[in-house]
Amino acid sequence: MEPKTVTTERNVANIGVFWNMDDNPIPDGLDPTTVKEFINGAFEDMGYLGRLIQVRAYCENRSELVSYCDAAGILLQNRVSKVGYAEVDHMLVDILTWGLYNQAPSNLMIITKNVSEETELFGVLEDLKLLNYNILVSSLGKDATVDLVCLSTHLFGGGKPVDQSISSHGVSNKLAHVANTGVFWNLDDCEIPDDIDIYQNVKSALANQGCHGQVTIWAYCEEDKEPVPGITLVSAGDETARFKKMLRDILFWALQNPVPCPMTTVPSLMVISNMSRNIKFAYVLQLLASRGYNVLLTVPDEKEYICSVWLYPFLIPSLENFPICKKSDKSLHDIQTGIFWNITGCTFPNDIHLDELNENIKSAIKNQGHNGEVSIKAYWEGSSGLYHWLHGTITFKERVSKDEDPSVTLGNMFVDILSWALDHPAPSNLMVISKAISQETELSSLLQDLESKGYNILVAHAEEAASPVLPPACLEWHFNTLIAGGNPITRTNYSRDVLSIVQNDLSFLRKDCHDTKGNTGIFWSIEDCPIPSGLDPLTFFFDVKKVLWRRNVSVMAYCDQNRSLDDFSLNDNLHITLVHTADKYARIKKMYKDIFLWALENPESNVLVITKSMPFHITYVIDDALSSRNYNLVLADPHAVGYVNSVWISTSLFGGGNPIDPSGRKNLPSSQEVMAKWKITS
Repeated sequence: MEPKTVTTERNVANIGVFWNMDDNPIPDGLDPTTVKEFINGAFEDMGYLGRLIQVRAYCENRSELVSYCDAAGILLQNRVSKVGYAEVDHMLVDILTWGLYNQAPSNLMIITKNVSEETELFGVLEDLKLLNYNILVSSLGKDATVDLVCLSTHLFGGGKPVDQSISSHGVSNKLAHVANTGVFWNLDDCEIPDDIDIYQNVKSALANQGCHGQVTIWAYCEEDKEPVPGITLVSAGDETARFKKMLRDILFWALQNPVPCPMTTVPSLMVISNMSRNIKFAYVLQLLASRGYNVLLTVPDEKEYICSVWLYPFLIPSLENFPICKKSDKSLHDIQTGIFWNITGCTFPNDIHLDELNENIKSAIKNQGHNGEVSIKAYWEGSSGLYHWLHGTITFKERVSKDEDPSVTLGNMFVDILSWALDHPAPSNLMVISKAISQETELSSLLQDLESKGYNILVAHAEEAASPVLPPACLEWHFNTLIAGGNPITRTNYSRDVLSIVQNDLSFLRKDCHDTKGNTGIFWSIEDCPIPSGLDPLTFFFDVKKVLWRRNVSVMAYCDQNRSLDDFSLNDNLHITLVHTADKYARIKKMYKDIFLWALENPESNVLVITKSMPFHITYVIDDALSSRNYNLVLADPHAVGYVNSVWISTSLFGGGNPIDPSGRKNLPSSQEVMAKWKITS
């Protein structure tokens, strides 16, 4: 291979390599590691001294080669992905994305055997050459040995300049003179309204947000349409073709309109479409936002806003799985007993062995007619000399995990009771052993809630403690009597026969799995995540439900004490339960408990949690408990949307109006304020 003469600037510029393995597979006798060595050697022979950023390879099915490529330091991924109409050529997208991080005259090598003028790849490379990128097209020979460099390389176009008046890319030759704001509009999602000056209205809406520069609009359609003043119509074919062309044109526009450093102006990019619900499309917008672009979005309606923005990126990957339940129906379990023991104040006697203690407790339970399996978990604060007990038939845990936020402490015993209940349907037996169980505690409230779900509640407490308020069918022991294997306290309103009645008659509380599969429970902190300003509350609540496309959707809305349903102009058909709490910490604890209680009655269903203040250790417990039991869980934070700065509903934009604000604030920052923020953080 003869060395090529390159300019000094290109000689030290960065290098990116993109390899189409389907078109140009690994030669016989070589492996990915050897090919990468050949690539490095070829650049050295040609006098290129720049840093080789990364070799990216693409194929139809990556599963067979991925481990070999990983070992060679080559990033391998599937060439094309398709969800619905949205088909993404990852190699083309990655080439343009690479250009955002590596300004011209960086060096771009394409390893493939076919770059004909009819291909999309040819158009992309031609456009990049217009921007002064150094394009190298290479191919690997069919056979090679370790002594033979199999890489043949030539400059794209034979080193001749590209005719700048003609570009197969279609839009790129028009983009060269664009400044400030580019608008990319999918007419299939939002049609051009009649009888209004759409260009001036869009320009006015953008100017109200501080975008005062030149505005250029491209509208993508299936076939030629009547011209519209101020708008360039792009005939791009069907849905798939439009998606691919819009994505490619957006990236190329960004290459031609880089964010300056230091930041003196902010290029603005607007997308009018619902394509942002596609993960790859949203990823590209997020990438541009992270690079300093002012990314704007217009969606057709409120439902699309909820789906593509307000609940993104949490909801979109999960929607496909929401209706699916894989587990087979469970028969009613044998009546089992779970015992949860707070050792503080009810500690082990010194004169009894752990195994004997365990047998005595089980004997006391069995004497009351409970013959099922018994499990015991004990909780303590600190080590307190209990390490010699950490074995055998009783499981020990600390009451509070060290990594818990002290302001939102649930306690391991509280968490474990709810997780145990998910695995042991009513009418299972739940026993709590504690020094005292006062009526005002969260534990007492939890026991009453579980009793209302059909669980049989058993308690044991210190003899000097007052009896807790319990339903008639509950059994109550003094602690010393229980660990000796004795009988419960005689209660005047309790009959031994009540237990069998509970077990036989309350089993209907466990609904048939087919009745609840696919139900959706929404747990929404409306103080943390209010209804966005400018949207009708009634319509918004209905749209949240419609986004999930489930027939049975229930909404629990958590709020401050002074809220009422009148604040949301709702009606009786919406079935929203308003849950009042004292503060955000009480809100978190109440929401946590309600999620589990709802899940008990709705096995293998869907849970959507909307909040921004849930601590990590609590979300981890919820995720671990529900996801491992075949629930579809989505944890959404509308304030975490990172791929867009402002969002319009199409009717507002086309009327020259303002964007929506997900936080409920009245005033949005202008692009100058956005720019000032980037100056401070950069």
